[in-house]
Amino acid sequence: MQQQPIYSHNPHQAEGFPLLVLHVARQVCSPANEGFLTLHWHREIQFVYVIQGIVHVKIYDEELDVPAGSALFINREVLHYITEKVDCCYHSYIVPEEMLGFFPGSLMERQDVTPIVHNPLFTHCLLSAENEGCQLVLKKLAQLDALYFESQPQPYREYRIAVALAALWLEFITRCTVPQKAASPREYQRIRTLISFIHTNYNKQITVDHIAMAAHVSKTECLRCFQRFVGTSPYSYLIKYRLHISAGLLRDNSQTITEIAMNVGFQSASSYISYFKKEYGLTPSRYREKAQGEQ
Repeated sequence: MQQQPIYSHNPHQAEGFPLLVLHVARQVCSPANEGFLTLHWHREIQFVYVIQGIVHVKIYDEELDVPAGSALFINREVLHYITEKVDCCYHSYIVPEEMLGFFPGSLMERQDVTPIVHNPLFTHCLLSAENEGCQLVLKKLAQLDALYFESQPQPYREYRIAVALAALWLEFITRCTVPQKAASPREYQRIRTLISFIHTNYNKQITVDHIAMAAHVSKTECLRCFQRFVGTSPYSYLIKYRLHISAGLLRDNSQTITEIAMNVGFQSASSYISYFKKEYGLTPSRYREKAQGEQ
């Protein structure tokens, strides 16, 4: 059974205008989103438009930097992680494919949307400001961005945004090419399944054997997949993910440090504090004080 996409769910998916746009600046995401600063995937396509600084992106086993003025297209259900390499600001446009084809079953959907967004080999496309062939796409994206973030919204705002989005998509598909990848779609699905198991069971006492069993692979294959696509071992990723969840609880929850440690899967508060300080450079208590002081 295919795993459901985790994190970065679109709260507007069931609404009449399901476009989700995230404004990220100095490690703060607005509106808050579960996929921020962790490996994730989602059903929607994504355009990451860098306003300032440099964004670092990991997509499966590939890593790339996206500087200001450039953008990155990330296809649906593609495992990725976005972080700031240099103090920066960027906007993420999370776009349901239904918004691109005008209406379900349309000729445009069948010809110009589905073959692209459902192509497992087409994971991403860098739109570099230094590439002359990308200039018109970036221009359309800049126009959409200016429209979405205009200080005084004009009448028919959603209609104008939808038209700008359609213009961006038309320019993008006119100029994009489908790259050939060394990895197979089966490998992409496998690592998503392994990571999904960790994200679902991080608070339990799971082992590498448990993780491997989730994807029906050997322990050796599990280790290989994590090393290739994540760059670390399954256990190290499990610890890192538990710490990520705990950081959110420290910011938004009144639980004690010991309660948080137990709730995210650590067997003792002392081991949790040790791992947390190594990862964040602060004790959990100090991290909580600092986070609450910034609110």
